[in-house]
Amino acid sequence: MQQEMEVNNVNDVDIIAGSTEKLLARSISLREFIQLLGPRLTSNDPEEREKAIELVVSVLCKLPSYFLDSKEVELLLDFLLGRFDESALAGGAVVAGIKHLVLSSSKLPVGCEKLVAQKVFIDGSVQDWGQKDRFALFQVLEYFVTKRLEGIRSMGVEFLLGFIRSMTGERDPRCLVIAFRLFCKVVRLFSLGPFVEDVFDVVACYYPIEFKPSSGDTTGITRDLLMSGCEECLVASPSFAPFTYQLIAEKLDDDELDEDTKLEVCSFLARACDIFPAIALRGQLDDILAQLRMVAFNPATKSAIMPTQIMTAIQAITTKLSSGLEEGPVGIDHICEDFLENCEPFILQCEMGMCGRSLTLLEFLASCHSKMTKTVIEKVLGWLLMLVKGETVNSAANRDEVIDEGFKYLPRWCKLASSTGNDSLVLCHQQSLLKEIRKCESKTTCYSMGEVFVSLQNADNAMTAYYDELLTRSLKDSINDDSDLRNSCLSFIHEFAIHNWNLLAKLLASRIDCIRGNCSIVPILCAAVCSMESMQFILPFLQPLLSQPQAWSATNLQNLLAVFSCNKSQQDLCEILFRHMFSSLMLASDDALSEHSVALAECIQDIGLSLHTEFHLSIMRFLAEHIEMRPVLLLLVYLFIVQSEDVEEISTMLSKLPPSGMEWQKVVLMGAIVNKAGDFERRMEHFDVICSKFSKESQFRYKGVMCRQLLLVDRSQGWAILETLLDDLKNHPEDELLLSTALCECVDFDSRWSDISKCAYHSTVLARQRIFYQILPILVRHFNQLQSDVVPARSAYFKMLSPLLKMAEKIPVPLSHECLKLLPIFCEALDAAGLSRITEETILNGLVMLLKAASREEIQADFVAKLVSKLRHFIVNGDSVRLILSALECFEILARKFEPSFLLPYFADVVSTSIVATGSKKRKIRISAANVRNLWELLATK
Repeated sequence: MQQEMEVNNVNDVDIIAGSTEKLLARSISLREFIQLLGPRLTSNDPEEREKAIELVVSVLCKLPSYFLDSKEVELLLDFLLGRFDESALAGGAVVAGIKHLVLSSSKLPVGCEKLVAQKVFIDGSVQDWGQKDRFALFQVLEYFVTKRLEGIRSMGVEFLLGFIRSMTGERDPRCLVIAFRLFCKVVRLFSLGPFVEDVFDVVACYYPIEFKPSSGDTTGITRDLLMSGCEECLVASPSFAPFTYQLIAEKLDDDELDEDTKLEVCSFLARACDIFPAIALRGQLDDILAQLRMVAFNPATKSAIMPTQIMTAIQAITTKLSSGLEEGPVGIDHICEDFLENCEPFILQCEMGMCGRSLTLLEFLASCHSKMTKTVIEKVLGWLLMLVKGETVNSAANRDEVIDEGFKYLPRWCKLASSTGNDSLVLCHQQSLLKEIRKCESKTTCYSMGEVFVSLQNADNAMTAYYDELLTRSLKDSINDDSDLRNSCLSFIHEFAIHNWNLLAKLLASRIDCIRGNCSIVPILCAAVCSMESMQFILPFLQPLLSQPQAWSATNLQNLLAVFSCNKSQQDLCEILFRHMFSSLMLASDDALSEHSVALAECIQDIGLSLHTEFHLSIMRFLAEHIEMRPVLLLLVYLFIVQSEDVEEISTMLSKLPPSGMEWQKVVLMGAIVNKAGDFERRMEHFDVICSKFSKESQFRYKGVMCRQLLLVDRSQGWAILETLLDDLKNHPEDELLLSTALCECVDFDSRWSDISKCAYHSTVLARQRIFYQILPILVRHFNQLQSDVVPARSAYFKMLSPLLKMAEKIPVPLSHECLKLLPIFCEALDAAGLSRITEETILNGLVMLLKAASREEIQADFVAKLVSKLRHFIVNGDSVRLILSALECFEILARKFEPSFLLPYFADVVSTSIVATGSKKRKIRISAANVRNLWELLATK
């Protein structure tokens, strides 16, 4: 490692150059060189002596690492160490020299580590030196601890105390990074003996780290980095365990720490539990549990959600206590009793607002250890039963609220009891629960409790009557506009069918037989399918209904899809049901099927995702027979067909279609074949001939589809098609509308016919990301080649912004800086007139993304001038809330990101516009406008 000292005197520069040359030529020895500087090194003037040392060190730093032998290195170390104390006030030449000799000399003498450690870290005072020198000295020490451990270790306690003194009081983050690392090494390599607490306190004073990098910081050091280093120190030795747990308890109890910091401490507690032995935790358990409760049940916290950090800490504590300790079970019991005792008042007195938070914690506690599960559930069920009975009410005015709170959580805990094998806990309260649930006004709760009861399979007369009541209600509730009620109702029906099909079939038949032709019963029929037996019972009711267009509502199709999703493990059932369903659909007229083809095709596509390959193929062959006789059915199943991995089957299906009509569906099938076939070029030649007879619009869309499908599998032919389309746009602007559709098709991965997952298309790893990276420079290059007066062609590029930005949003890694390549297109878009609202919203959303990613140098003044003008227009004249909010967000980003001098020319316009926006009827707009106004008015004061 070479490090040149700053030399102010030109004569000294000559001395350094000349002396280095002579030393390398061996015309003078190192001893002779130092003797030449003798008068200056022994001068009475401290500054002169320091400059002489700088000369020596500067020459040393120019010498190769192999140049000095061990005797010479030893001589130089003695020389520099002898001047160590007096150099601390004058400068860091001595430290630089010691660092260079230790880290860069290939012939470091044996035992020198003791001399340096004694002088610098034991006898010296490291903290008297400046930051740069302290950092260098810590580097030297780290080298010795790593490479010369035996020599350092032989110094024993004396070295340990010296190290403690050297690190004590360090505040610079750059030094702390290496000091923390060094601390861990020392602690793990040395016996701490009676100095354990002293060593621990050296680092404990930093926890938790309080550090915020300055705006101009270039070190890359973050609070997280320092926090991680400090925590590593606190768990570096098993002997630290009691002190670390005590420190954690103190910090959790520290009123000066905010909640976020205390949650960080909880995370560290979990880590400490994983590392330290269980016996250490047992000794501090009461204090730690007490402080965890204080954080968990902080009355200032309004959220009903228990932070994951607290639950992770509890999990770590129970895991540690349950392993490796004879008294582990006692510790688990203690934790369980402790939390139950302290949660009880928050649950029974739910008016305090901590009921939900407490129950979340106890539910997690029940899952932490099997020994606690039954105890916790039993207690909580008892408390919730008291709530729903109103036994804990202190004020009559709160009675209904308390009872509702109990019913809110009761079904969840009953289901928890059932799922953990503790049905008996619910069974023993069954009659009481049934009595209270009949009084409940919440239909959702009634259905949820109905699920619990049917899972217990204990249907006496009273319970059967209750089920019948719910079933009667469900005829209306299953089609209610309230999705929560609707879903809870259907969930009850499905659970009923699973656990007691015979009883449900008996009750259901009596309820729906008289209305079997009514489409309103479709949701209930779908929910009841759970087995071959249930399907055979349901089909006579369901099949006639599915032939009626009024049964094809979005909700009913979702219910039909749910049948396949819920019974995915029963593929035979799914295939039989699909065949019956499709047979029913075929009974409808061609006009009805065409009118509802989009919704039906999407539903059938989703159903296809539930089918295994062999069943999917079997259904494909079933469909082929019917499509040949009735081609209109292709409109319903073309999205199902493209999912097939059998290219020949898709080709067969395509060949059976009549030569005219349904051009778009044929194009989609062709695209799937090209995407999945190995001989895609031969097939494309055939498809090109077929499509040459299509309409001009279909021919262009065909090119867009082929481009996308080839790009997915990284075929160069895809890029060739894209280049051709862009050239056509430049040369034939009159075809802008058709070309826009084709180009958007190239980058559309969100439509039903282009979605990679739903269509089961083949693609390379990270295909979207690859395509996005590669397509941007191509688009910008072609855009820049357009003449400024070719307005239609430019409009096509503006329309492509929407699918491009959607593609960027779906890519898991940030691509904001890549999007900056689109800046020229955005600039032109700001000047464009006659854009649709959707296009305008797309442009503004993209601008928000670009402004966040851009640096000041990447944004030109003329662009900002255009941007401000357009944003003002959107805010003052716009009637779209999304558009106005995006425009205000752009103003906010400008104010935060760019210097005032750059923005001041626009100050008056932006402030006046924000004042106009503060008069909006929408609260979100008023708040955003006020923030913008405050930010921009502050610019004038900077």
